[in-house]
Amino acid sequence: MNEFERQRYFWVISSALIQGILLGVYAVIKSGALLYMPLTIIIIIPFVLWLTQEYWGRRLNNFLAGLFVVLLIFYLYRLWSLYSPSGSFYVVPSQKSDLIRISIAIFLLIPFFQCRIATWSWEIPYSEIFFQLCRNLFLLFQAGIVIAVFWGLLVTAGLLFDIVGLEIIPYIIFNPLMAVPLTSLIIAISISVAIKHPGIDSLGRWLLSVLAWLLPFFSVLSVGFILCLPFSGLKALWDTGQASTLMLLLQFGTIILANAAWLDGTKSNLKNNYINLISQISLLCLPIYFAMCLYSVGLRIQQYGLSVDRIQAMFMVVITGIWGLSYAFAVLLRKWPVSIGRVNMYSVLIMSVIVAVMNSPILDPYKLAAHDQAWRLKAGKISPGKFDYVYARFNLGRYGNEILNDLKKSDDEIIKSGANEALNVEPLEYWNYIDSGILPVKKRQEIINNARVYPENKNLNKNMTSFILSEWDKKKSIFKNVKESDDIAFLFLKVASDDENLIILLENTGLILSVQDKIFIAGIFYGRFTPQEFLLNKPEAIEPEFKNIISGKNIYQVVRLN
Repeated sequence: MNEFERQRYFWVISSALIQGILLGVYAVIKSGALLYMPLTIIIIIPFVLWLTQEYWGRRLNNFLAGLFVVLLIFYLYRLWSLYSPSGSFYVVPSQKSDLIRISIAIFLLIPFFQCRIATWSWEIPYSEIFFQLCRNLFLLFQAGIVIAVFWGLLVTAGLLFDIVGLEIIPYIIFNPLMAVPLTSLIIAISISVAIKHPGIDSLGRWLLSVLAWLLPFFSVLSVGFILCLPFSGLKALWDTGQASTLMLLLQFGTIILANAAWLDGTKSNLKNNYINLISQISLLCLPIYFAMCLYSVGLRIQQYGLSVDRIQAMFMVVITGIWGLSYAFAVLLRKWPVSIGRVNMYSVLIMSVIVAVMNSPILDPYKLAAHDQAWRLKAGKISPGKFDYVYARFNLGRYGNEILNDLKKSDDEIIKSGANEALNVEPLEYWNYIDSGILPVKKRQEIINNARVYPENKNLNKNMTSFILSEWDKKKSIFKNVKESDDIAFLFLKVASDDENLIILLENTGLILSVQDKIFIAGIFYGRFTPQEFLLNKPEAIEPEFKNIISGKNIYQVVRLN
C-alpha cells in the first residue's frame, strides 16, 4: 500500500469513527449543547467521502470543502431560526426533515461532481452520470447487506453470551456509544473494499435488469388501480388516512423502475415492444397520481393549516410531481426515452434550488407554518381555544416565539391567556412529554379537575388524585392517550364490595379502584364506548359480589385484578 492509499484509508476510517461517536452521543443524551449537533454535516460529509474516495486528491478535497461550507451555512441559518427571541434554545424534532431533503438532493448531485472530478470537464454525457449514480446506489446496497449480516452475527453472539451468564458483553456491544461507531466503520470499510472490486459494476447491471422487468408488472397494477377509481370512488382511498403516502410510493416506484428499464435513454432493458408500450402507459398515470396527492395534502392544509410536517409532505409531492409530469409529457410528445437524461438533469436542478430556498428565510418551513397558523387564528379559521400555542412555542423556533409574543398583546383574553401559558411552560417538562408521551403534571392536574364526575355531587379527594397522577407517570400507563378532559371521566359506583368504588372511564376501558383504607386497582372492564357516552346511559351495577356494569343496553363484564 503506497502513501497515497494510506492517507485515503486514514481519512475514511477516521471520518467513520468520528461520525459514529458523535451519532452515538446524540442517541443517548437527553439535554445539553450536543443536542444541537449539525446532523447534516456529520452524516452527509463522511458518506460523500466514502462514495467518492477513489478520486482522492486536491479536486475531491476542494469539492468536500465547498460542500462543507454550503451545509454549514444551511446549519447556521437553521440554528438561528430555531433560537427563540427569549434566549431559550430547544430541540425541534421535525428539524430532521432538513436532513432528508438535503440528503436526497446531494445524493442525486454527487455523480455529476464525481464525473467532473474524473474528467475535469463540465460537458459530461448523461450516460456517465447515470451509471455513476447507479454505482453509488449499489455501493450503499451492498453496505446494507454487510451491515445486516454483521449485526445478525452479533445478535447471535449476544444471545450466546446471555446463556453463559456474560450479559455485560452484549450490554457493551449494543450500547449506542459502541454500536453506532461500529456500524459507521463497517459501512465505510465495506464501501472501500467494494470500490476496488470490479464485480460491483457487474452486480449493478444485473440488478438494473431485474428491476427493469418489474416495471411491466408494476405498470399493470398502476393502470388497473386508475381504471378502478371511477367505480370505487375516492372515499375508500381517503379513509385509509395514508392515501398520500401510498400514492407517493407508487410514483416513486414507477420513476425508479423506469430509469432501470430505459437506463440512459440510448438503450433499454425492455426489448419487447408490447411490454415497452404498457410500461410507457404507466408513465401517463403519474400526473393523475400527482393531482390526487396534491388534492389530498392540500385538503389537509386547508383544514388544519400549514405545519412543518405538512410542508415536508408538500415538498415530496411537488418533487415527485416534477418527474412524473416531465416523464408523461415526454411520452406524449414522443420524445421518450431519448429525453430521459435531460428530464432527470433539470429535475435534479429544480429540486436542489427548492431545497436551498427551504433552508433560507424565503421558504423556511418554520416561518411559513408560524405565519400561516397566526393568520388562521386572526382570521377566525380556528377558534382561540383550539389554537396550539405550545406547538408554536416549541416546534416553530424563533418564528413561533415571535408569534406568541405578538399574540400575548391581543385584546382577546383567551388568546392572551393561551400565549402566556405557552410561554411559561417548563421546557424540560415539555420535552419529557415528547419523549415519553406523558403530559406535564400541571396539564394532567388540569384534565382531572375539569373531567366529568358522576354523580355530580361527588368529588375526587386528594388521595385519589395523587394515585391517578402516580399511575399516569408509569412508562406503560393506561392514561397515555388522555390528552383532554373529554378523554376521561369518573364514576362512583358500588362494584367490588359493599363500599363505593371509583371507576375511571377511558376510551373503551374502565378501571375500577378500591378507595377505602388503601387505594389500589381492583378490576377492569372493556367495551366500545367513550367516557361521555358511558355516563349518558346512567350506568348501574348488576349481579352480586364483584358486580358487572350495565350502561344503556350493554353489559360489561368486570375482571377482578385484586
